[in-house]
Amino acid sequence: MTAAHRPLSPWITRWPRSHAGPVGVNDGDERADAREWALFSAGWQRTAVPLGAAGTALGLRHGNGSVVVELDDFGRPIVASPGEVDFVSKIEENWLTAEGTATAWLARLAHSSLSLRFWLVERWRSESEPPDEIYAILPWQLLDRAVQSVLPGLRADGEVGELVEIGHWLSPAILGPPGALEQLDHGLRTGDTEAARAGASALLSTLRDMPVERVPGRTREILLRLVRTLGEVDPLYTHLSRVVEAQLRGAAPVRRLSTTLDSRLAAAASNDDSREIVATLGEPPHQISLVETQAGRLELTAQVPAVGDTGGPLGRLEAAFLPVRITPEDSGVTSIYWVALEPEADYLVGDLVFLLPRGRSALDADDAPVGPAELAGIAVEELLPSLYAATGSTVDRWREIAGSLSEHHPVRRALTRYEDQR
Repeated sequence: MTAAHRPLSPWITRWPRSHAGPVGVNDGDERADAREWALFSAGWQRTAVPLGAAGTALGLRHGNGSVVVELDDFGRPIVASPGEVDFVSKIEENWLTAEGTATAWLARLAHSSLSLRFWLVERWRSESEPPDEIYAILPWQLLDRAVQSVLPGLRADGEVGELVEIGHWLSPAILGPPGALEQLDHGLRTGDTEAARAGASALLSTLRDMPVERVPGRTREILLRLVRTLGEVDPLYTHLSRVVEAQLRGAAPVRRLSTTLDSRLAAAASNDDSREIVATLGEPPHQISLVETQAGRLELTAQVPAVGDTGGPLGRLEAAFLPVRITPEDSGVTSIYWVALEPEADYLVGDLVFLLPRGRSALDADDAPVGPAELAGIAVEELLPSLYAATGSTVDRWREIAGSLSEHHPVRRALTRYEDQR
């Protein structure tokens, strides 16, 4: 961590202001980031700048007498008491590396202005690795209220409650879940089942990948209620909701639809020139069947529950794609194969056959199936490998789905290019 006293916020203004309002933000350049200015490389000390009746603000004073005030997202001074400013100064000098750091922060800053807490945690997170407990000073109550507002809307004939804007306030700790939750809320609030389903899918996926240790216990319990509810609302979410629930509870993992693959299978200890490894991941109705060959080819069959006739608050997914992620161990660059699923008895199924990357790779198919709306922003070039890997019946399902989409949708454009190239 750097020990320099420099802005926490990207916006500052000279003090006293020569102009009223946001004209004085960053000397007139609101798109600049004051944290990166060479001006603040040395010679500044923390100071509590008097604001009159409003109290004092977080500021910096240079040895030459210059003073700046740090600003929030609306161009207003970040209010901070002299004691809080002094505490921030001490934090910048040693970043409280001794034991009791989290306790000290919580005791001194739990009731400070939201902008002060946010930018302080963001500074530490961007430059080092703060203890997980420190994230508790962020406004988790916003996420709590947003979840509690959405839950009634997932019940039959239920309605969402108050509109809660989480914004970016939790981004130092977690990315993804707040935005996905707001999308789910918007879909339920407006009756847009496509948006609601996209939000639900993204919410479960981002909760699965978030650093759970940063989330306070109360918020985890509230999120658990939402995760269980989504698993009950739609059978397509049952598997992923169980995975997320286990992670939130810190419990033993459920049977995942993920494994490690290796294109370099050892030769069979027989006269047979070939070898196969057959494996099944998960359990009915969510299941992935795999056949690995010595030539490095993977044959994959995906199976998920058939979509019921009852729409519910998330509507009915008429066309479904299951994302299967392959991440080579040596590069870490993930490729996604989209499996177009077709009805078969009580299931939706789809097949892929493709060559594995050389060496070891991680396969992950835990995500819930999504509709064409979630593929609308994907480049055609990223969809083509899925078509080339699809078996004949799965390509036919691509054709059926594409026929219901506009000519500009990536799924339809990818199918057209695939057929032109064959």
